[in-house]
Amino acid sequence: MRSAKFVLSDMTSPYSAIEAWAYDRFIAPAVERQRDALERELLGRVPQDARLLDVGCGGGQIALALARRRPDLRVVGLDLSAEQVARARKRGAKLADRVSFIEGSALEQPFDDASFDVVVSVASLKHWPDQQRGLSECVRVLRPDGALLVVEADRGCSHDAAKSFVALWRVPSVLRPLSLAFFRTWVAGRSVDLEQARELASLLALARADVRRLESLPALVILGTKLP
Repeated sequence: MRSAKFVLSDMTSPYSAIEAWAYDRFIAPAVERQRDALERELLGRVPQDARLLDVGCGGGQIALALARRRPDLRVVGLDLSAEQVARARKRGAKLADRVSFIEGSALEQPFDDASFDVVVSVASLKHWPDQQRGLSECVRVLRPDGALLVVEADRGCSHDAAKSFVALWRVPSVLRPLSLAFFRTWVAGRSVDLEQARELASLLALARADVRRLESLPALVILGTKLP
Protein backbone atom coordinates (compact mmCIF):
# COMPACT_ATOMS: atom_id res chain seq x y z
CA MET A 1 0.00 0.00 0.00
CA ARG A 2 1.31 3.44 -0.93
CA SER A 3 2.08 5.75 1.96
CA ALA A 4 -0.13 8.81 2.31
CA LYS A 5 1.69 11.57 0.44
CA PHE A 6 0.59 14.64 -1.44
CA VAL A 7 1.84 15.99 -4.76
CA LEU A 8 2.49 19.33 -3.07
CA SER A 9 5.10 17.66 -0.87
CA ASP A 10 6.30 14.93 -3.27
CA MET A 11 6.05 15.70 -6.99
CA THR A 12 6.09 11.97 -7.87
CA SER A 13 3.12 11.01 -5.66
CA PRO A 14 -0.27 10.21 -7.17
CA TYR A 15 -2.89 12.89 -6.79
CA SER A 16 -5.01 12.57 -3.65
CA ALA A 17 -8.78 13.09 -3.75
CA ILE A 18 -8.51 16.75 -2.75
CA GLU A 19 -5.65 17.40 -5.17
CA ALA A 20 -7.54 15.72 -8.03
CA TRP A 21 -10.56 17.91 -7.28
CA ALA A 22 -8.48 21.08 -7.01
CA TYR A 23 -6.60 20.36 -10.24
CA ASP A 24 -9.82 19.67 -12.14
CA ARG A 25 -11.51 22.74 -10.67
CA PHE A 26 -8.81 25.38 -10.98
CA ILE A 27 -6.01 24.32 -13.37
CA ALA A 28 -7.27 21.66 -15.81
CA PRO A 29 -9.27 24.17 -17.90
CA ALA A 30 -6.05 26.06 -18.63
CA VAL A 31 -4.10 22.88 -19.42
CA GLU A 32 -6.91 21.78 -21.70
CA ARG A 33 -6.38 24.95 -23.72
CA GLN A 34 -3.11 23.34 -24.82
CA ARG A 35 -5.30 20.84 -26.66
CA ASP A 36 -5.40 23.18 -29.64
CA ALA A 37 -1.61 23.02 -29.93
CA LEU A 38 -1.73 19.27 -29.35
CA GLU A 39 -4.25 18.79 -32.14
CA ARG A 40 -2.26 20.94 -34.53
CA GLU A 41 0.90 18.99 -33.83
CA LEU A 42 -0.65 15.54 -33.73
CA LEU A 43 -3.95 14.77 -35.37
CA GLY A 44 -2.69 15.12 -38.93
CA ARG A 45 -0.17 12.37 -38.14
CA VAL A 46 -2.69 9.95 -36.66
CA PRO A 47 -3.88 7.23 -39.07
CA GLN A 48 -7.50 6.16 -39.30
CA ASP A 49 -8.69 3.72 -36.62
CA ALA A 50 -5.54 4.33 -34.60
CA ARG A 51 -5.06 3.18 -31.01
CA LEU A 52 -3.87 6.08 -28.85
CA LEU A 53 -2.41 6.04 -25.33
CA ASP A 54 -2.48 9.09 -23.04
CA VAL A 55 0.17 8.65 -20.34
CA GLY A 56 -0.54 10.62 -17.18
CA CYS A 57 -4.07 11.32 -18.39
CA GLY A 58 -5.25 12.89 -15.13
CA GLY A 59 -9.00 13.41 -15.18
CA GLY A 60 -9.20 12.36 -18.82
CA GLN A 61 -10.09 15.74 -20.32
CA ILE A 62 -7.57 15.67 -23.16
CA ALA A 63 -8.01 11.98 -23.96
CA LEU A 64 -11.76 12.47 -24.22
CA ALA A 65 -11.42 15.64 -26.27
CA LEU A 66 -9.24 13.81 -28.80
CA ALA A 67 -11.68 10.92 -28.91
CA ARG A 68 -14.57 13.29 -29.59
CA ARG A 69 -12.61 15.09 -32.29
CA ARG A 70 -11.71 11.79 -33.94
CA PRO A 71 -14.54 9.24 -33.60
CA ASP A 72 -12.39 6.60 -35.29
CA LEU A 73 -9.81 6.60 -32.46
CA ARG A 74 -9.62 4.01 -29.71
CA VAL A 75 -8.12 5.69 -26.66
CA VAL A 76 -6.56 4.40 -23.44
CA GLY A 77 -5.67 6.72 -20.56
CA LEU A 78 -3.08 5.70 -17.95
CA ASP A 79 -2.61 7.48 -14.63
CA LEU A 80 -0.94 6.71 -11.31
CA SER A 81 -3.77 8.25 -9.29
CA ALA A 82 -6.80 6.09 -8.54
CA GLU A 83 -8.70 9.29 -7.81
CA GLN A 84 -7.94 10.74 -11.23
CA VAL A 85 -8.79 7.47 -12.99
CA ALA A 86 -12.15 7.38 -11.21
CA ARG A 87 -12.85 10.94 -12.33
CA ALA A 88 -11.84 10.13 -15.91
CA ARG A 89 -14.08 7.05 -16.03
CA LYS A 90 -17.04 9.01 -14.76
CA ARG A 91 -16.37 11.86 -17.18
CA GLY A 92 -16.02 9.46 -20.11
CA ALA A 93 -18.87 7.07 -19.34
CA LYS A 94 -20.66 7.85 -22.60
CA LEU A 95 -17.56 6.96 -24.62
CA ALA A 96 -16.69 3.79 -22.71
CA ASP A 97 -17.06 1.67 -25.84
CA ARG A 98 -13.83 3.12 -27.25
CA VAL A 99 -12.19 5.04 -24.38
CA SER A 100 -10.86 3.35 -21.24
CA PHE A 101 -8.85 4.50 -18.24
CA ILE A 102 -6.35 2.40 -16.28
CA GLU A 103 -4.48 2.97 -13.05
CA GLY A 104 -0.75 2.41 -13.52
CA SER A 105 2.73 3.86 -13.64
CA ALA A 106 4.35 5.59 -16.61
CA LEU A 107 7.56 3.78 -15.63
CA GLU A 108 6.02 0.29 -15.87
CA GLN A 109 3.27 0.57 -18.42
CA PRO A 110 0.97 -2.49 -18.37
CA PHE A 111 0.94 -2.97 -22.14
CA ASP A 112 2.71 -5.23 -24.63
CA ASP A 113 5.37 -3.91 -26.97
CA ALA A 114 4.05 -2.09 -30.05
CA SER A 115 0.50 -1.85 -28.67
CA PHE A 116 -0.31 1.70 -29.81
CA ASP A 117 -0.15 3.80 -32.97
CA VAL A 118 0.23 7.02 -30.99
CA VAL A 119 1.40 7.88 -27.46
CA VAL A 120 0.76 11.32 -25.97
CA SER A 121 1.54 12.79 -22.56
CA VAL A 122 0.54 16.26 -21.42
CA ALA A 123 1.82 17.89 -18.21
CA SER A 124 2.88 14.58 -16.70
CA LEU A 125 6.62 14.21 -17.38
CA LYS A 126 7.67 16.38 -14.42
CA HIS A 127 5.91 13.95 -12.05
CA TRP A 128 7.89 10.90 -13.19
CA PRO A 129 10.69 9.88 -10.79
CA ASP A 130 12.71 8.54 -13.75
CA GLN A 131 11.85 10.60 -16.82
CA GLN A 132 14.12 8.70 -19.18
CA ARG A 133 12.62 5.38 -18.16
CA GLY A 134 9.09 6.72 -18.58
CA LEU A 135 9.82 8.07 -22.04
CA SER A 136 11.48 4.79 -23.01
CA GLU A 137 8.32 2.99 -21.91
CA CYS A 138 6.28 5.31 -24.10
CA VAL A 139 8.44 4.37 -27.07
CA ARG A 140 8.37 0.65 -26.18
CA VAL A 141 4.58 0.47 -26.41
CA LEU A 142 4.57 2.34 -29.74
CA ARG A 143 4.42 0.39 -32.95
CA PRO A 144 7.27 1.03 -35.47
CA ASP A 145 6.70 4.38 -37.21
CA GLY A 146 4.22 5.34 -34.47
CA ALA A 147 4.09 8.93 -33.21
CA LEU A 148 5.16 10.18 -29.77
CA LEU A 149 4.06 13.59 -28.51
CA VAL A 150 4.99 14.88 -25.06
CA VAL A 151 3.98 18.36 -23.87
CA GLU A 152 5.38 19.65 -20.59
CA ALA A 153 5.85 22.87 -18.67
CA ASP A 154 9.04 24.65 -19.70
CA ARG A 155 11.32 25.62 -16.83
CA GLY A 156 12.81 28.29 -19.07
CA CYS A 157 9.51 29.78 -20.17
CA SER A 158 9.08 33.52 -20.47
CA HIS A 159 7.29 35.56 -17.83
CA ASP A 160 4.67 36.65 -20.37
CA ALA A 161 3.89 33.07 -21.45
CA ALA A 162 3.53 31.98 -17.84
CA LYS A 163 1.34 34.98 -17.00
CA SER A 164 -0.97 34.33 -19.96
CA PHE A 165 -1.33 30.69 -18.96
CA VAL A 166 -2.08 31.43 -15.31
CA ALA A 167 -4.66 34.00 -16.41
CA LEU A 168 -6.72 31.02 -17.60
CA TRP A 169 -6.80 29.40 -14.16
CA ARG A 170 -10.15 29.54 -12.42
CA VAL A 171 -8.97 31.56 -9.46
CA PRO A 172 -10.01 35.02 -8.22
CA SER A 173 -8.02 37.80 -9.86
CA VAL A 174 -6.61 38.83 -6.48
CA LEU A 175 -4.87 35.44 -6.31
CA ARG A 176 -3.29 35.66 -9.77
CA PRO A 177 0.09 37.00 -8.58
CA LEU A 178 0.35 34.18 -6.04
CA SER A 179 -0.74 31.64 -8.66
CA LEU A 180 1.88 32.94 -11.08
CA ALA A 181 4.61 32.61 -8.46
CA PHE A 182 3.36 29.09 -7.67
CA PHE A 183 3.49 28.11 -11.34
CA ARG A 184 6.93 29.61 -11.96
CA THR A 185 8.53 28.02 -8.88
CA TRP A 186 6.65 24.82 -8.10
CA VAL A 187 5.32 23.70 -11.50
CA ALA A 188 7.64 24.99 -14.23
CA GLY A 189 10.45 25.32 -11.70
CA ARG A 190 10.38 21.56 -11.11
CA SER A 191 10.01 20.66 -14.76
CA VAL A 192 12.57 20.38 -17.56
CA ASP A 193 14.10 23.04 -19.75
CA LEU A 194 14.69 22.87 -23.48
CA GLU A 195 18.20 21.42 -23.27
CA GLN A 196 17.14 18.72 -20.83
CA ALA A 197 14.23 17.79 -23.07
CA ARG A 198 16.57 17.53 -26.05
CA GLU A 199 18.92 15.30 -24.08
CA LEU A 200 16.06 13.03 -23.01
CA ALA A 201 14.82 12.77 -26.61
CA SER A 202 18.31 12.03 -27.96
CA LEU A 203 18.40 8.76 -26.01
CA LEU A 204 15.11 7.45 -27.37
CA ALA A 205 14.65 5.07 -30.31
CA LEU A 206 13.16 7.76 -32.53
CA ALA A 207 13.83 8.15 -36.23
CA ARG A 208 13.10 11.86 -35.99
CA ALA A 209 12.79 14.02 -32.90
CA ASP A 210 11.59 17.61 -32.83
CA VAL A 211 12.07 19.31 -29.45
CA ARG A 212 11.04 22.94 -29.14
CA ARG A 213 9.06 25.51 -27.23
CA LEU A 214 5.39 25.99 -28.06
CA GLU A 215 4.62 29.51 -29.21
CA SER A 216 2.80 31.67 -26.64
CA LEU A 217 2.67 28.83 -24.11
CA PRO A 218 4.92 28.15 -21.10
CA ALA A 219 5.49 24.67 -22.49
CA LEU A 220 7.77 22.64 -24.69
CA VAL A 221 7.10 19.67 -26.93
CA ILE A 222 8.92 16.43 -27.74
CA LEU A 223 7.61 15.07 -31.02
CA GLY A 224 9.04 12.02 -32.72
CA THR A 225 8.50 8.88 -34.77
CA LYS A 226 9.59 5.46 -33.53
CA LEU A 227 12.31 3.75 -35.52
CA PRO A 228 10.94 1.08 -37.87
